[in-house]
Amino acid sequence: MRKIELLAPAASLEVGRIALSAGADAVYIGAPMFGARSAAAVSIEDIATLCTEAHWYGAKVYVALNTILTDDELPQAVELAHQIYQSGADALIIQDMGLLLQNLPPIPLHASTQCHNDSTLKLRLLKDLGFEQVVLPREFSTEDTKRVKEDTSIRIESFIHGALCVSYSGRCFISEACQGRSANRGSCAQYCRMSYDLEDADGHKLKEGQYLLSLRDLNRTEIIEELLDSGVSSLKIEGRLKGIEYVRNVTAHYRKVLDDIITRRPDEYQRASFGVEQRSFIPTPEATFSRRFTSYNTPMHRPIPVDEITPFTNKSVGEEVGRLLRNMGKEVEAELNVELTNGDGLLFVDRDERVTIGALVNQVTPIKGKANSYRLKLSKLLEISNGATIYRNLNHKFTQLLQRSDASSRKIQIDIVCTAAPTSVTLKSGVVKVARNIMLQPAQKDNSDRILQAISKLGDTPYTLREATIELNGLYLPPSIATEMRRELVEQLLKESERRMLCQRDEVGSALAEKRHAFLTHTYEADTYGLPIDLDFTYNVANQSAEQFYRQIGVSGLISPALEVAKPEGEIPVMFTRHCLLHQIGYCTRDKVKPPFPLPMYLVRGKERFKLTTNCRDCQMIVWSDGNFK
Repeated sequence: MRKIELLAPAASLEVGRIALSAGADAVYIGAPMFGARSAAAVSIEDIATLCTEAHWYGAKVYVALNTILTDDELPQAVELAHQIYQSGADALIIQDMGLLLQNLPPIPLHASTQCHNDSTLKLRLLKDLGFEQVVLPREFSTEDTKRVKEDTSIRIESFIHGALCVSYSGRCFISEACQGRSANRGSCAQYCRMSYDLEDADGHKLKEGQYLLSLRDLNRTEIIEELLDSGVSSLKIEGRLKGIEYVRNVTAHYRKVLDDIITRRPDEYQRASFGVEQRSFIPTPEATFSRRFTSYNTPMHRPIPVDEITPFTNKSVGEEVGRLLRNMGKEVEAELNVELTNGDGLLFVDRDERVTIGALVNQVTPIKGKANSYRLKLSKLLEISNGATIYRNLNHKFTQLLQRSDASSRKIQIDIVCTAAPTSVTLKSGVVKVARNIMLQPAQKDNSDRILQAISKLGDTPYTLREATIELNGLYLPPSIATEMRRELVEQLLKESERRMLCQRDEVGSALAEKRHAFLTHTYEADTYGLPIDLDFTYNVANQSAEQFYRQIGVSGLISPALEVAKPEGEIPVMFTRHCLLHQIGYCTRDKVKPPFPLPMYLVRGKERFKLTTNCRDCQMIVWSDGNFK
């Protein structure tokens, strides 16, 4: 039986609480510094509060400390790691290998997807280094996951929902090269979400003003069971910059999907935390932020489908709701398959997807005699042709529902046994017991009902009473005593949950730290883990400790510094991606269709011009900078 973890994002303490209420088994959150989403940093105090509350449910909190670090920053990062450990966090998510040679606390380590964990040898190295969990690249299919998982027992974490990076994680340098904003240091400028012209070698335009690198959003609902069977144990929702509506809706959706699988296969899969969720809404992933969806489940050795990008917009598209029948400017007639309300946000997309216009709904009126036809008054003039597809990217009523504090809740069912004796009374739940020495008198009338009422009032605690056993043995127990003892029992239950989780963390963390220390007392040959003799800047070595680490595992040649530390001269690759634009426009070399224009192609945005080359053996496109760094 394997424990399956639903891992949700949190931009703050509030969002973390929402994720837990919606059914997350674990939450990942940003450290105050050195996280790969610098805009989603959270204080140590808030992390500590979230850890305490998560542990009540047997849930975990993972803290992202996953940027590359300079020599000056390394001591700060180590000090921060100790503060995170003291806050009660269950794991650190890291990228910089230089941390492994530092005096880290005995906390489990997770290898961020920024580590570019793309091979069996890489996973084997991370396992030998004492990592507890490894985050696979977003572009991995279930087939790829099964392939790399076969020879290692390390826990696998895989993305299942949210924004997709078009570049291999940890190997995107375009933002740093062009704007001095490093994706490996939490400040990505999102060049993949910008519009470009596509030109041939002679400067002739092949595409104009399109979002040629903007992938759809991930939604792996239909292949969750396949992912579990391929070896995935932690299912990760992307979105540390997202709000409560997205996190609540998407987490609740996958909680239901997972619970259905676990219910059908209880001998194989088990939930990683406990509690029973209640919600006042039907989870609908399309109703919160989405750029249309893809399962992104094409194996690495095959080209991804050409419809994986959204060339007409980089914004949220949402759910398809109908078709534009007649455009009258700020008023339109539309055929709809859902009920719209005032305040809904719509996106109109013309038939060839070249024109997109967004507007808010001010008024909805059914058209008499025309089924599913409505007249809509909009917030702005609509300049688009009839026949356009209508998407709803803001569901006003659903958003209001998700924002309510009572939209989702989670309770732990407990049994309580109350036993009275002439000189004492005890309350017990599981392994926790509270007792009080008190002289009890014989009862003139049995007051079990009032005692049941007293111990059932669990209110805003995480608990709800499943079954109570009351054994008064003919004695009178004052309800006020039962109430006081119930409060004490709840307090002790909470403390026991925290103690148990921290003991488990320390046991695992200490064993993994010892394994890492033993491993790093030896040196290895480079080919042991498939490393090259020389390391170029794409290995993100930004400090002397990281360089020392690579020397110990066999790198004997030149180790170039990370792009953030020293800019190399001349043209360099700034993005490696599965998304090949030559394939996108119909000239994949695997199909032996020769393009009728000169290569290489270029992506052009204003004065920025990026050369494109292909590595057809690995089904990969490389984007090049001209070396004019900022």
